[in-house]
Amino acid sequence: MSPGGRPATTPPDAWAQAALDEVEAAGVKALSVEAVARRLGVSKGGAYHHFRDRRDLLRAALALWERRQVTELNAQFAAVADPRERLHVALVEAFVALEPTVIVQFMAASDDPDVAAALERSTAARLALLRRTFRQLGATRAQAEHRAILAYGHYLGFAQLRRHAPDLLATPARLRAHLAQLERSLLEGL
Repeated sequence: MSPGGRPATTPPDAWAQAALDEVEAAGVKALSVEAVARRLGVSKGGAYHHFRDRRDLLRAALALWERRQVTELNAQFAAVADPRERLHVALVEAFVALEPTVIVQFMAASDDPDVAAALERSTAARLALLRRTFRQLGATRAQAEHRAILAYGHYLGFAQLRRHAPDLLATPARLRAHLAQLERSLLEGL
């Protein structure tokens, strides 16, 4: 209960985060208002204070993911003035800080139009940041494009590996060695 004696409502971002957690665990197709309510420990009726239906909840979850994992992270990376350091910080975030990510589940559900649109926007934003970074490091447009695709493609593949082969780079030493090799490869000749 709220201090005023009215039933407390779960805020929309809490529902959206719980929906992301549910997608991470079970996939987009398994997302339901009931499952998210169970995860939150509340009745499903509370969702309808904020969302029309499951589709609306999914859209809110996608918007939250984009805001946190794309817009805010890209702004954080862009604030790093030195492009070499920016690349390093972005790689550490993508390959060390993040656990298996919901993006793997989103890629598996790319036939959903809302998921596909979010993935398209996130891919464009992430590639643009990487292109700018490589251009600032002295790469030609073509080199910057190639290296941006390599870096982002590696991130997507690595997210998949972390989810489906978690022991592959499980030790911090192996992960650091892999990251160092990737960074050397991306910077070669710049």
